[in-house]
Amino acid sequence: MFKKSLILLVVLLLVVVTLAGCGQKPAQQSSGEQQQQPSAEAPKNILRMAIMANPPKLDPVFATDTSSSRIIYQIFETLVDYDKDGNVQPLLAESWDISPDKKTYTFHLRKGVHFHKTIEGKPTANGGREVKADDWVWSFNYILNPATNSPRAYFLDMIKGYKDYQEGKTDHIAGISKVDDYTLKIEIDYPFAPFLSVLAYNTFNVLPKEDVEKYGKDQFNFHPVGTGPFKFEQWVQDDKIVLSKNEDYWQKDKDGNQLPYLDGLEFRVITDLAMEWTEFNLGNVDQIEEVADPYYAEAKTKAGFQETAQPATYYYGFNLEKAPFKGNKALRQAFNYAIDRKGLIDMVRNGRALPATGVLPPGIMGYDENIQPKYTFDPEKAKALLKEAGYPNGINVELVYNTSDTHKSIAEALQAQFANVGINVSLKNIDWGALLDGTDKMEIPFFRMGWVADYPDPDNFLYVLLNSANRGARGNYSGFNNKEFDDLTNQARIETDQAKRAELYKQAEAIAREEAPWLFIYHYTDHMLVQDYVKNAIKPFMGEFSMKYTQVKIEK
Repeated sequence: MFKKSLILLVVLLLVVVTLAGCGQKPAQQSSGEQQQQPSAEAPKNILRMAIMANPPKLDPVFATDTSSSRIIYQIFETLVDYDKDGNVQPLLAESWDISPDKKTYTFHLRKGVHFHKTIEGKPTANGGREVKADDWVWSFNYILNPATNSPRAYFLDMIKGYKDYQEGKTDHIAGISKVDDYTLKIEIDYPFAPFLSVLAYNTFNVLPKEDVEKYGKDQFNFHPVGTGPFKFEQWVQDDKIVLSKNEDYWQKDKDGNQLPYLDGLEFRVITDLAMEWTEFNLGNVDQIEEVADPYYAEAKTKAGFQETAQPATYYYGFNLEKAPFKGNKALRQAFNYAIDRKGLIDMVRNGRALPATGVLPPGIMGYDENIQPKYTFDPEKAKALLKEAGYPNGINVELVYNTSDTHKSIAEALQAQFANVGINVSLKNIDWGALLDGTDKMEIPFFRMGWVADYPDPDNFLYVLLNSANRGARGNYSGFNNKEFDDLTNQARIETDQAKRAELYKQAEAIAREEAPWLFIYHYTDHMLVQDYVKNAIKPFMGEFSMKYTQVKIEK
């Protein structure tokens, strides 16, 4: 899509050399664009990022995936945020007070924050109206309204009045109220240790009522308006998303300079990883969100390479409501003993992941590598379990996975490993949006999935992904339903003693491993690559990040 021919590349390089003496920035020259005479206007400082998939949603109220949240973090903002180490820090709330019983949070809102102003659906240079407490009250009521049907509304089911609001017994949520224009109060039914962390999740942004109502919940997705450092400009499906600088952004850096530094962002959808790598090396993109396996070794030699651990798990889900996995624990365990995780990681991921034999990743409370069963590579045990499961002569199943060279390579490698024990896996490739839709509806018996923590707490893994209350679109795509597990994860949500919480989660993790609702594969690591002229693109402890501090600086 953006690839230059060799001849064009040579021509542009000659032009770049000529212009260098005129003070132009060669990295900002568009691919294939005829060179014009220098103008008085400075070149736009645009960062171009290659992304692997077209985001399903840009409306934060409905987004549940990292492809979407990457863009949402640039446009919208929450009350609180994470620093690079995963600690909660102020964002649109300057500070907060917590009552002694841990059930009332009073947020002191930042003044001078404005929504992006639009005219006929296009952003303008001047900011819109100021954000006040009424906007937060409306936003939370909209997000939590059962008619809105936000898939992550239940993350805040501990807020006072949530159940009554969901059941239509009241027209507003009782636990969210305005104290004054710049003070917001949130009351919860019980102490909930990760409450502030949940508020940093990218669903719970402040929204402009007039724009949401103007476009409706279906079309606001294509006209997103927030308070973030960048404004939405354009979305060409399966091609690119363009954002421009919010000139009226509230934040300045420590030296008093207006943020963001960039004039804009361009997210280019490049699903072919070989093309992505070529584009980066030609200088047509400035950042790769995740370096593909074939280029890992070379990427490590580049100055702009960053490798970080991630609180995340890559797995294949078994649908426990459909054959052949329904009511057949032995079959699910057989799958888990049939694969060589370390061999897979070394062969397909160049060693850049950690084998997983359970749900929780290292570094998250409740993780314990000694919890049993530990799914080692044991083909003979896998065969014995297949026989116990009723398949002495093997079994045929179909794995559904989403478009990606990496996912394809992993699926093909595991397909070969499964064949050695009599598990014959056919592969079906669909796009990411279709996979999410199918798993939301519990339609797919065997599917690829991954989970990156929304907030750094075991609640976000064990409760969200496997508690029966969250069946289907709320995160439990396997339909796992185990009363003891539910009781443990429900109790852990209200326990304030961290040692007791950890023990409850260890017990829940042990049940999850024993029942094997997933094929546990590996825990992620991140591998971001930027051009050496890109500054301050720092991947944080978890999740996506605002690029308001990122700069593109061509050294002369």
